[in-house]
Amino acid sequence: MGRLGLEIDMTTFPERKKVQKLVYLLKVFGINFNFDYSWYLHGPYSPGLTKTVFDVLERDHPVHKKDLSERENKALEKLQRFLGSDISSSDELELLVSLHYLRARAKDYGESKESIISILK
Repeated sequence: MGRLGLEIDMTTFPERKKVQKLVYLLKVFGINFNFDYSWYLHGPYSPGLTKTVFDVLERDHPVHKKDLSERENKALEKLQRFLGSDISSSDELELLVSLHYLRARAKDYGESKESIISILK
C-alpha cells in the first residue's frame, strides 16, 4: 500500500475495511492478488486477505517488496487519480466498492438496477 501513499494498519475497523476495499479496487484496475470476495456486512469482503495481512504483519522479518511492472505502475497511477482524496476514507471506499461489486454480480445474474439499490440499502 506504500505505493498508494498509505501504510497497512489493521488496528482499527476503518483501517481494516480500507485495506479490504483498496485490494478489491486494485483487482478492478488490473493488479490481481487472487483473493476471493463475497458479500458481507460492509460490502465485499475477503477472509483470505484479512488472514494474509495479519500473518504478514505478525512476522518478525520484513516483507520482500517486488518491483512493479510498467503496467502495474500505470494501474496504480490510474487508481490514485480515480480515487483522489477518497483514497483515505474507508466509508467512501466501502460505498464505491459495494456499488461495483453489486453491479458486477447483477450483470452475472441478470438483476435490475433497482435490485442493486435495494441490496445496497
